[in-house]
Amino acid sequence: MSRHGLHRAASRFGARRKAVVLGVLSAGMVAGVVATMMPLVAAEVPPLVVAAAADTTATQVPQDGDNGVKTTLASCPRLCDGNRTGERDALVEFAVRGLPADAVDVRATLRVYAWQPFSSRVHAHRAFGTAANTGAWSLRPELGPALSSVERVGQGFNEWDVSASVTGNGRFTFALTQETWNTRIYWASRENVKVAIRPQLVLRYGRGGRPAPTRTTAAPSPIATTTAAPAPSPSRTASPTPSRTAPTPPPSTTAPAPSPTTRPGDQVPGWRLVWSDEFDGAIVDRSKWNLRDDEGRDIDRGCNVDDPDNTFVAGGVLTLRAERETAVCSSQTREYTQSYLDTIGLASFRYGRFEVRAQSPNGPTDSKGLWPAFWLRPDDGGHGEIDVVELPGGDGYYQAATLGIFYDYTPVKQDQRYPFPTGYPGDGFHTYTTEWEPDAIRWYVDGRLVWQRDRATTPWFDEVFHKPYNLRLNFQVGGWLGDPDAATRFPADFRVDHVRVWQR
Repeated sequence: MSRHGLHRAASRFGARRKAVVLGVLSAGMVAGVVATMMPLVAAEVPPLVVAAAADTTATQVPQDGDNGVKTTLASCPRLCDGNRTGERDALVEFAVRGLPADAVDVRATLRVYAWQPFSSRVHAHRAFGTAANTGAWSLRPELGPALSSVERVGQGFNEWDVSASVTGNGRFTFALTQETWNTRIYWASRENVKVAIRPQLVLRYGRGGRPAPTRTTAAPSPIATTTAAPAPSPSRTASPTPSRTAPTPPPSTTAPAPSPTTRPGDQVPGWRLVWSDEFDGAIVDRSKWNLRDDEGRDIDRGCNVDDPDNTFVAGGVLTLRAERETAVCSSQTREYTQSYLDTIGLASFRYGRFEVRAQSPNGPTDSKGLWPAFWLRPDDGGHGEIDVVELPGGDGYYQAATLGIFYDYTPVKQDQRYPFPTGYPGDGFHTYTTEWEPDAIRWYVDGRLVWQRDRATTPWFDEVFHKPYNLRLNFQVGGWLGDPDAATRFPADFRVDHVRVWQR
């Protein structure tokens, strides 16, 4: 059973969450930096500091017990404390998520803290496996050749150059092996009560190959849309994101002073921005979103979990991740974990302009059973639903965006599948917008008006669309449109650049 088994111990989960959140915090602090336009040459940016996601001491000594939960790591050579089968290697694993797509000249430094100096040579190796285990020698991953070494261990942080192994985002495990000092060296682990001395992976890199946007982010800059005369979607030769169009400013006799909080596309004539999340922070903003946890529903195959491996913020982007792994929730065993955010009790709206800019995870052959969406439900829990966009995967669905409204789930519904003129929702970031007004609801994709509902088309329009609704953002696995098959790719990421709400 995976980390989401029947008995997730509170202390273990809390320690794990603190470490992962620390890593995401560091990534978010870098991602939140406001930059100016960069030239077409590599530009240095502040370093990305990633905290350990897991660590343990691989040991030949069974009496060491479970090393995966200790506040220290240990290393020791083959002849350790007089024991010829007493070797110990310190293993540390990192989940790197914050490197932008245009990162160049990546330099990675492993930093691990020792309390005392030792006249010992210690090597850092790439380990081809995980550090999330008890440390039994039989679980020790295979080690590559030494990446770098320190000739003497110093008191405080010791550093190893591991750049040869880190070229982009992903999970990386490293091992510290010791020689020339036949007794144990203790290192601070990710469980140590002092956050400042836990293991770190420091990434330095440049930005190059194309101009960096004004807001440092892993996602392209948002497209601006208007409601009066939506422009046609820009043509694409391969699969770039939509080109930016500037919103038409309202008439003014005096040029307004620029606002530091203004972002491309958030000024829409005739509307005022009342709520938004740009995902510039380090973690999910709990003042804006609830994260569902330990929830299994009979309409899909996944378990909704509040876990930083399934929902995280980095580089200006919120990622909702679906994983193929055994999980137990609502007393049911599920095959997948997934993410579900809502604003129930935090924010609700009666009418408005609702927008998400997102990239679907779905491709033509590897996405059956994947179903991300941004939608609204009434606060009273009764009749009504507005689907700003649903992005189901699979061969018959991946190339279109689904727009819809529901009366109930019998189903009494009206929906529309909008096939992209070129490309598809997974080829980059696209903007999906719904304008809900007292007498009509309109849907836009990348600024193009594609569908409308009103009293003439919908007999139950007045019954359900005049009350407050809350926001829902989720990534469902399986259900009405089919379950994953062997070709479905996991982990799968639904990436969200922003969510914005305007009102008249």
